[in-house]
Parts: sequence; C-alpha cells; structure tokens
Amino acid sequence: MHFRRTFAMPNADTFSIKPIGEFVQAFVKNARVSVDPFARDREWFTYTNDLNPATKAQRHMDAEDFCKQLATESVRADLGIFDPPYSPRQISECYKSIGLKVGIEETQNARLYKRVRDALDALIVPGGIVLSFGWNSAGMGDKRGYKQLAILLVAHGGAHNDTICLAEQKQ
Repeated sequence: MHFRRTFAMPNADTFSIKPIGEFVQAFVKNARVSVDPFARDREWFTYTNDLNPATKAQRHMDAEDFCKQLATESVRADLGIFDPPYSPRQISECYKSIGLKVGIEETQNARLYKRVRDALDALIVPGGIVLSFGWNSAGMGDKRGYKQLAILLVAHGGAHNDTICLAEQKQ
C-alpha cells in the first residue's frame, strides 16, 4: 500500500484541492465507467448525482437511491467516488440549503455512509476501485471485500481536520 502526506489549504470543493484533484485524476484516467453519488458541480465522472438541483450533476436524488437506480439500469462501474458531507453539521447544511427536512435520522452520518457504501458497492465490478474522502479512513472496508491500495493524507493546518483520501480495490 502506498501512503503519502502533504499540505494544502482547505476548500469545501474537495477535488479543487490540488493534491486531492491529482489523486482522483490518477484513477479517473484509467476508468471506463465511473460513479459519483455526491458530485456537486464536478463533471469528471460518467454518472453524477447531487441532492441540490442547482448543481451540474446529471441527477438530483438521494445518494443511495441514485446508486440503486443505476443498479436497476444494469450500470457496472470500475470507479466509484465516495465524497459525502463529512459531518452531521455538513449534512444538515446540505439538506437545509435545498429546503429538505433535517432531523436526527438525516444527520446520522454512520447510517448514511453505510447505506450509500452498500449501494455503491453493488455497482463496482471485481477489480474496480473506490475512492473515499473524509475525516476517517473507514472506506469500503474488508467486510465488503476491498483491499487498500493508497492513502493520501492532506493536512490543512491550524484547527482544520485533515482530509483522508483512500483508494481501495474490490477483490
């Protein structure tokens, strides 16, 4: 497994942070079909989704429902992106920004993450890669049959949390 630590200023648009964007592009260039359930305005991937209809994403629905819909369309991907809101506060802000109800159920990021990871996993072919981003290195994990390939740790300085970027391959 490859590990690298670097410094870059923080940005709410994760992939505009230079070392993170380069990390993603290294995998995108080899992908035939890619899926991003939390894409916002990023158009690097084959299938994109974001809850906010004001974004450039192709679809605007719940991330889990998006992945399940792609599965019913027989979409299979060799690259998945998992870059959700990182905290309950960020989840709340995303929901509120588009007028959705926000309560304890919606902001339980552990439940949200598990549901979306399970649905994304169903789309990934054996040998496919999932890139995960956040403040922890949980990723897709051994239980789903993934092997860690690389970790990029991006320090942002001061009181900012580091961004942990994880590449895993489905066995």
